[in-house]
Amino acid sequence: MTSRTLPSLLLVLVAVLAGVLAAAPAGAGSMSLAWDPVADADLAGYRLEYGTAPGVYGQLQDVGNATSFTLNGLTDCTTWYVAIKAYDTAGNRSVSFSNEISGWPRPTAGSLTPAVGEQGLTLNVTLSGTNFRSGASVLFSNPGVTVNSVTVNGCNELVASITVGASAATGATSLDVVNTDQTFGTGAGLFTVQAATPPTVASTSPANGATGISTTVQPSITFSEAMSPASITSSTVQVINSGGTPLAQAAGSPALSPDGRTATITLASPLTLGQTYRLRAVGGASGVKDLAGNALASTFTQATGFSTQPDSVPPVISAVAAGSITGTSAQITWTTDEVADSQVFWRLAGQTTYQQTVIDTNLLTSHSMQLTGLMPSTTYEYHVRSADGAGNAAVSSPDRTFTTAASSSSYLVFEAEAGTLASPVRSVTGTNAFGGAYIDTPQGTSQGSANNPAGTAVFGVNIPTAGTWYLWVRMNNVTGSGGTWYESMDGGSRQLMNVSAINAWEWSAGRSYTLTAGLHSLELGGRRAEARADRILLTNDPAFVPSSQPVGDQTPPAAPTSFTATPSDKANALAWTNPSSSDLARIVIRVRTDGVTPVTPVDGTAVLDRAATASAPDSFLHTGLVNGTAYRYAIFAVDAVGNVSVKATATGTPQDNQPPANVQSLRRTDVVSP
Repeated sequence: MTSRTLPSLLLVLVAVLAGVLAAAPAGAGSMSLAWDPVADADLAGYRLEYGTAPGVYGQLQDVGNATSFTLNGLTDCTTWYVAIKAYDTAGNRSVSFSNEISGWPRPTAGSLTPAVGEQGLTLNVTLSGTNFRSGASVLFSNPGVTVNSVTVNGCNELVASITVGASAATGATSLDVVNTDQTFGTGAGLFTVQAATPPTVASTSPANGATGISTTVQPSITFSEAMSPASITSSTVQVINSGGTPLAQAAGSPALSPDGRTATITLASPLTLGQTYRLRAVGGASGVKDLAGNALASTFTQATGFSTQPDSVPPVISAVAAGSITGTSAQITWTTDEVADSQVFWRLAGQTTYQQTVIDTNLLTSHSMQLTGLMPSTTYEYHVRSADGAGNAAVSSPDRTFTTAASSSSYLVFEAEAGTLASPVRSVTGTNAFGGAYIDTPQGTSQGSANNPAGTAVFGVNIPTAGTWYLWVRMNNVTGSGGTWYESMDGGSRQLMNVSAINAWEWSAGRSYTLTAGLHSLELGGRRAEARADRILLTNDPAFVPSSQPVGDQTPPAAPTSFTATPSDKANALAWTNPSSSDLARIVIRVRTDGVTPVTPVDGTAVLDRAATASAPDSFLHTGLVNGTAYRYAIFAVDAVGNVSVKATATGTPQDNQPPANVQSLRRTDVVSP
């Protein structure tokens, strides 16, 4: 570890742990552990159990027959409690847990701002990362960089006052952030020591010689390094007209960018069309200086300057942001440098095609548009488009992202073709449908009635909480509007569902149902020929109106293979091989004990829903079961945009056996010596 003397064994361990940390998912905390082996003739392995309360272990990890392991995927900035048990080849587990250990995941060092400092400079640097605890310290690998103080602003940010020595070695340097429990994280090459040199002008905006510039442009000068804010004034950074006279600037102008390199000018009034202007930065003792006090060697003035033209330039989009984010909506805001219209394009992260709002034709400089019908705890990518009154359009780039909030409501989504279908209802492959398929009643089908529908599609749905649930179905009536499908729940009365358009997909609302927690049966019954149904949603959110459309990737991944359930005492060991689909994201396992196998990822009881690696063998130990009961499992693969594979199935019936000895001396290894 930087600036510490460590035994060679610990140095090796640090290198190994650094590799494990680098391989962990972004934002996923880790905790490295080791324990003494258990002496047992038929010992098969160990299971780590962990949670966020003492003695309450809601999560587990089978680590095989090893005596060390790194837990990944832990919630950051959270105290975790960990204990372990051994198990033998018959599946028997230790009677008692080992000693319990607790602590936050190890800290990680992500990015440093600013990331460059000159020799002889004292400055504050902000370190972003995770799991910073009060009292954390920072150490740089470059001995010429001294840490004066550290302030922890929160578990994801700390500020360090540092001094870069006048003789500090130049180049990239790493740092360590160390918590008071001696867990640590290393940030490789986060800071660069730069030789003390006078600043230069790196670029200007508009560039020298630029034409067709908007009269409301905000010119800027970018320097080779961070500049002293006190030296950036309307007397040292200017726009001058063709006669060399500086233009008046608005209050607070020029403004220095967060990285200290770019000075942006806001003029008191718009420029004149068809004129040439130049940018100037004053050098010398009374001019601009860098943070170490080095002055611009000589005054910089654009040789040609930039010229304005009649409006043929699109608006400049800035300050694009997502706010007021709920579980199902987000407010997208942005500004333009001239009045323009408004439109937002958005998509699920990982998709290739966008959904879009209707253009708001009001011409504004401050824009705001509401996105609705989103899914909770879901990441979306978005950009905005604005066109000025002359039709010049601009699109923000790159895409930004936002993640909807978690919701106390539930949103159960499944495909119509996944149900149990009775003729003439059939599954049809087609475009403009989720998963590339939907159900329909063929052309020529006789009209059905509430008492005698034209075929049915039946779905098992496990309702997680009792209450009022609302049905939505994405439907299409090729031959007309109006009544299309009958809906019913748990064998109750059938009621007609309507669409308003002809031969167009739309989300149609069904009835609301008062349902108990547990398994229920939903039926769609055919009413007329060429009626189609694509996706079904049940939610206990009365305000939710779905808006999603099948855009981008609609090809589901292949199903998992070699799915087996091997029984043991009150448990079934599940094993399978993930499909090779390149965009595989998650594996979902559901179970039923009523003699029926689940048919969709919302049917039956949840067993597992976690990230998956393509083509990799995987396993899960389903515990807390009743010996002698047959557990019927269905496993599904889900890709990055939510497409679901067909199911693979397995059945296991747990059996009783004897426990092994207790594990001893569980301890944590991701610490440094004092």
